[in-house]
Amino acid sequence: MKVILIHGKGTNPKDKWYPWFKEQMELKNIEVHIPELPNPEDPQLEEWLAVLEKLQPDENTILIGHSRGGVAVLRFLEKLPKNSKFKKVILIATNSGLRKDKAIPAESNQGFYTEQGFDFAKIKSHCSDFIVFHSKDDQWVPFAHGEKNAKNLNAKFITFENKGHFGKNNGIVDGLIEEIK
Repeated sequence: MKVILIHGKGTNPKDKWYPWFKEQMELKNIEVHIPELPNPEDPQLEEWLAVLEKLQPDENTILIGHSRGGVAVLRFLEKLPKNSKFKKVILIATNSGLRKDKAIPAESNQGFYTEQGFDFAKIKSHCSDFIVFHSKDDQWVPFAHGEKNAKNLNAKFITFENKGHFGKNNGIVDGLIEEIK
């Protein structure tokens, strides 16, 4: 089994709870990759997808995306050929893929957000095991986005109180580790 964690905008693999999570996976002898994504302050979708593709995820891979990283994971799944399958996809505090403000030009969203949101049918054709983690008080991604993603992916929906955007290891890692199987 291989685990790939895609971090969010404005962060890196050495930030937040990511190093501790990586250490816990390694203690369980699980191959884990948390790549340093290019331009984290001004991410470009195609650059992030190229990094994910180079890691060669397959049917034994669990893909995890935190915040904008979750959007990247779902966009990655949308672009794959029909026969690509994955073990599990876990989304943490992930936006529903819709442009937040129609007045914002599409190019300022760097390809992550669209008027239509995600093609959930295509995404589900690549994986049948989805989990969504979301806190009711997330200050960056409203709880309704987690609800929408969970519903449209037929996902197990794990909700939290007072955990915000999961910037620190405030309970997310323990629950996340339990789902790596």
